[in-house]
Amino acid sequence: MSRRNKMAGASAPVVFALLFLPACSAQPISVPRSICDTPIDQELTAPLLKDTGELSEWHTAGWGGKGRSVCIVSVDKSEALRLRFAWHTDAIDPMKYSSLDNSVTGLWEPSRVRHLAESATVGDNGSIATTRCKRRGKWRFTLALKVSRDRQTVHQRKEIDKFMRAYMPATMKTVGCTPP
Repeated sequence: MSRRNKMAGASAPVVFALLFLPACSAQPISVPRSICDTPIDQELTAPLLKDTGELSEWHTAGWGGKGRSVCIVSVDKSEALRLRFAWHTDAIDPMKYSSLDNSVTGLWEPSRVRHLAESATVGDNGSIATTRCKRRGKWRFTLALKVSRDRQTVHQRKEIDKFMRAYMPATMKTVGCTPP
């Protein structure tokens, strides 16, 4: 066998691997144009999701109605975002529900923020915002976002704040509430 044929035979597996391995690697995530039926800029959503994987969304029955609803956005069947929507009659203090020991909406290092809603907090892994809902008279609307990340993930307070400043008013429009 000539030297040229030996080299051609040795490089065939390398060429095969180079052609087919990229097809087996994880595909970039297709960032949705809406989250839980609410349109949102993809650039605001992308930082809150993993870079690769298959996206899916699930929400409870009665979505958008009176009471409480939950919407979960998953990437590769792992929860990425949990959004809770609640309509209620009493004013709540989001800081009370932001405490890390609160199993439902506990946030890492929450602080109050202004100009997001009537009352709101943002933490390194989520946010809670509440406001009056004009359409429903004395009813109030609360949106809680929890980003499912581990402690090693860079804190995302700025990204969460930007997302919520766009998502809260858009969601209120989606569910038929108008800001006070």
